[in-house]
Amino acid sequence: MSSDEYFVIHKKVLPEYFEKVIMIKDLISTGLNVSDACKEIGLSRSTFYKYRDFVNRPSTKVGKRIIISLKLFDEPGSLSNILNDIASRNCNILAINQEEPIHNVAYVTLTVSINDMQISIQDFISELKDKKNLIDANLLAVE
Repeated sequence: MSSDEYFVIHKKVLPEYFEKVIMIKDLISTGLNVSDACKEIGLSRSTFYKYRDFVNRPSTKVGKRIIISLKLFDEPGSLSNILNDIASRNCNILAINQEEPIHNVAYVTLTVSINDMQISIQDFISELKDKKNLIDANLLAVE
């Protein structure tokens, strides 16, 4: 994920539902469930789910946690090397979900605490993509 995949756009030129997605995310963070938050704001759940991972408020903080999906060659040490690289960035692995390798490719999802990371999430993902035995890395969610 490179920085040229993102834009900073004034909300006046965007459809109203993008702002509503942010409002719903704010309500959910207070404990309201998705259905009730969508009803309160006046946005369909399908529209919310379609855009929830792509519409975020700008932040000066890097974030607290991220979820990353990885596609690795199924070779000894591939995942271990990635985990060591993540640890070297002062990040903490909170959860690892690994699927059974298929056709010599392993699929892994990581939840990572990034409180002390000193680079941007985009640069972090870009660094991961350059690692040996890593086929692809994608950011799934940011908290």
